[in-house]
Amino acid sequence: MYLKHFNLSQEPFSIAPDPSFLYLSDGHREALAHLLYGFSHGGFVLVTGEVGTGKTTLLRNLIKQTPNDLDVAFVLNPRLTVRELLETICDELGVAYKPESQYSVKQYIDMLNKHLLQTHQRGRSTVLIIDEAQNLSPAVLEQLRLLTNLETDERKLLRIILLGQPELGEMLDRQELRQLAQRITARYHLGALSRDDTNTYINHRLSRAGGSGQIFTPGALSRLYKISKGIPRLLNVVADRSMLGAYVEGQYQVSAGTVDRAAIEVLGKSPSTDYRPWLVGAAACAILATAIVWALITRSDGSTEQDQAIAEQGSKVSQVDNQGATTITSDTTSGTIVRDAVVTLARPQSATPNGRAPDTQRSAYHEVFKRWNTDYNESYADESPCDFAETVQLGCLQRKGRWSDIARLNLPAVLELWDNQEEPYYAAVVDATATRFVLMLDGQKLAVAPRDLRDIWFGSFTTLWNQPPDYPGNLRRGDRHITVSHLRQQLAQLPDLGLRDNNSDRFGTELEQAVLRFQTREGLMADGVVGPETWIRLFHRLGQPGPVLRG
Repeated sequence: MYLKHFNLSQEPFSIAPDPSFLYLSDGHREALAHLLYGFSHGGFVLVTGEVGTGKTTLLRNLIKQTPNDLDVAFVLNPRLTVRELLETICDELGVAYKPESQYSVKQYIDMLNKHLLQTHQRGRSTVLIIDEAQNLSPAVLEQLRLLTNLETDERKLLRIILLGQPELGEMLDRQELRQLAQRITARYHLGALSRDDTNTYINHRLSRAGGSGQIFTPGALSRLYKISKGIPRLLNVVADRSMLGAYVEGQYQVSAGTVDRAAIEVLGKSPSTDYRPWLVGAAACAILATAIVWALITRSDGSTEQDQAIAEQGSKVSQVDNQGATTITSDTTSGTIVRDAVVTLARPQSATPNGRAPDTQRSAYHEVFKRWNTDYNESYADESPCDFAETVQLGCLQRKGRWSDIARLNLPAVLELWDNQEEPYYAAVVDATATRFVLMLDGQKLAVAPRDLRDIWFGSFTTLWNQPPDYPGNLRRGDRHITVSHLRQQLAQLPDLGLRDNNSDRFGTELEQAVLRFQTREGLMADGVVGPETWIRLFHRLGQPGPVLRG
């Protein structure tokens, strides 16, 4: 109903587990890695998570990454008897049996063992995936344990992946199931999204649906997190109803009030709105932090040694204690004060950068281009930074993400920041320590922790990257282009991928398999499509020249 109103191509917050909308937080990446581990290792792999955290969506994504030499049996309705479980596995694997016959459990297992041995002899493997496994009875779980006894001298014939709610883990702690628990080779609990991940999740789904990341105001994003506690399913339900409410009201942005009303309608109760104690503490903290920030920013006696201290002493600067007081710590060995700024949403106009967009944008891009040994200055004022980047064989990668995405790319980036003004301003991420990112903001160097920008950065960033020669865009199987030859040459330098450099410009199956192995190893989305992130990781792996945030 509201798609045209918000200029969307499809519903961004459907509760259907659509893999194309999958957002991989660090927790979801870890859970997916455990699931992929279950594809190649014997025993049990266990992934648990609260209702609505995205386990089924991960499972759908996992299906897309099934290797060609792997047979997969899915059990989606685990409320089964032992015999029904064995029949379901036989059905999934194509093992013939006569439904009207009364086979014993041993006969089913013998048939499965024969099938698995034949599959093994053909060079194939088999994995059994059970969703909602908390509904399995102890008797069925014990039978699953016995199925893992089917093995050759070298390996297990059947691998088993269990997905379920937290009570599954509690069930496996029972004394009578200790033998099964001892066979779990990997386990992971998928938690809710953090505040930063929640903001990025909302913007990610809006972007996938063709929309703008500014549809939800910062206050609305904050309310969504408080109401949903970071549970993706609740986020989808409340966000969808909030957009409908904004449409009915004729609004093109979703406000915090609209989110509250939507939550009452879909959850049947009013979210807590008593913020008075929080507001008092936040106001006091903001006033104190703002005064210190402005005092530090307006100082003119900065030195190179102090700048280095920001990068090297990040774990020692500008910490907010439990009482909300901002402290500045000193390096007692050198006697110099470490200069740092906590950027806060509540700062006054006088602390706002002197220039707004596009002035701060040019300043930020100047800092990033400088790391690429390229001068981007006032003479390019009428040319967009990304247009200019192409003239020096650099590409612009624009993303909605989180701090971990910037750290993973490990390249200088430009952040789009929003305060209480009507237009954004920009800062450049130019360096990083173990606990801090170093920003250049309007000519000032600031060391910040991710939480310091939580209320003014909502995930939009742009990074420059070194494009390969004649870069045509994403490459995939079936493409024929000179850049494919370059890709093959680069991947062939990594001997563990097993790719021969035959100078072919055709993207065939062999090259796709090498790309998939590389993407899987690097923690990227293993889809076989070579885009900027795959190129960036490949160039890093090969040690090619270019700036990095951390060495």
